[in-house]
Amino acid sequence: MNATATTISPAWSGTFGGTLRPLAAQIAVTGYLAGFSVLPNQWFHLGWLLLVGSVAFVWKENAAQRLHQPVNPGAWLVVAFLLWMTLRSCCSEAFQQGHTSNEVMCGMLGSLLLAKFCGLTWQIARNHEALRTTGWITSVLAGCAALISLVLTYFVLPGHVAGERLVNLLVHGGLNPICTGLIFGFSAIWLSALVEGRVLPIPRRLAWALIALLHLTAFFSGSRGVMLALACGHAALLLARGWRRGVAALSVFVITGMLYFTSAPLLTKLATWRAGSAVVVEAPTLTHHLQKAMERSDNGRFDIYRAGWNALDNLWLGTGQWGVGDVWQCELQPDPCSMMTHLHSAFFATFVHGGIIGTALLLALLLQALRSARNLARKGDATWIALLAFGCGGLLFDGESLTSLTTAPRFEGLLFWLPVVVVLARDGLTSPPRAV
Repeated sequence: MNATATTISPAWSGTFGGTLRPLAAQIAVTGYLAGFSVLPNQWFHLGWLLLVGSVAFVWKENAAQRLHQPVNPGAWLVVAFLLWMTLRSCCSEAFQQGHTSNEVMCGMLGSLLLAKFCGLTWQIARNHEALRTTGWITSVLAGCAALISLVLTYFVLPGHVAGERLVNLLVHGGLNPICTGLIFGFSAIWLSALVEGRVLPIPRRLAWALIALLHLTAFFSGSRGVMLALACGHAALLLARGWRRGVAALSVFVITGMLYFTSAPLLTKLATWRAGSAVVVEAPTLTHHLQKAMERSDNGRFDIYRAGWNALDNLWLGTGQWGVGDVWQCELQPDPCSMMTHLHSAFFATFVHGGIIGTALLLALLLQALRSARNLARKGDATWIALLAFGCGGLLFDGESLTSLTTAPRFEGLLFWLPVVVVLARDGLTSPPRAV
């Protein structure tokens, strides 16, 4: 190699490694997060992260920069939790007997994608403006999906009735209402935090209109878990910002909730108008939506949790994640709604799959994340403590696994890992430098 090549190579690496890799990482993460609302199925959604995310690893970082990066205890907790849950699953009886090859392959792919997502998110978390851009793109596209779904479902498409549980029509031709509500609600909280910026990419009034729309569509998903998650997110946002700065977002939450719970008479008139006939539609009471929610009771969740508990033969080690569904599903009644496919609580599933050890690692990771989020909130960035509270509230009674992106609901990466990784990465940046 001649002297000229030796001189040009570092410059080339510094230019493209320092510019294109962060840009590719941001495009991969932003496309993945926005894809929850607009990409039609998991092939496009996870394929985007796999293909575009791989581009970010083509260019290597400067070795000197890597050496100066501080060791973050949060990163080690992430690695320890994912390793334990994966290794425990690889030591399960079902895995060793080879009865669940498809499930194992899907789980391993999901774990690899999760590791890639965490790495890419950690990288862009160092750039505050990149995070803001990602948040705006994700939230605005979620608002567009919410508007399209609301208008088409309640006003245009045949076979639908105004007031039915709203689904996102852009994903799977009709995403599950719970997934729809959690994704729209997450974007609503994110946008509520971003709208306080001094410079906005869209008019402020339009931003507040999008916030109200996302809240309303989250409520119209009819999911009590979504409402709990919204309450947790707004409570954290209010506590972090104080009454004066947090009352506007809280007011949107309260007003849209009241509109949802008192909208039954108006929706009945709308359904009659759409029918275009004199057929009398039974008028629900003002608490119609609340009554419907109460009629669903626990939706079989308590039976699922009881079956999961009974499936544990080792409280310390758990059952592993792959090929263990039949162990607890055999106790349940036939499920015409296909709800009994997973444990419907990401935290309880961690206990069943990883035992006390896995749960302890998860709690340690959560405590470290909450500490980092509180530090960021004290420095003026309340976004991530609100999103972390929303995600934990939403995953309390839903979610399949926190160690894979290929789960049935697929939203664990958005609700849990995005805020956790961001707060851990950003708190490490804002910590005072260590003495040399």
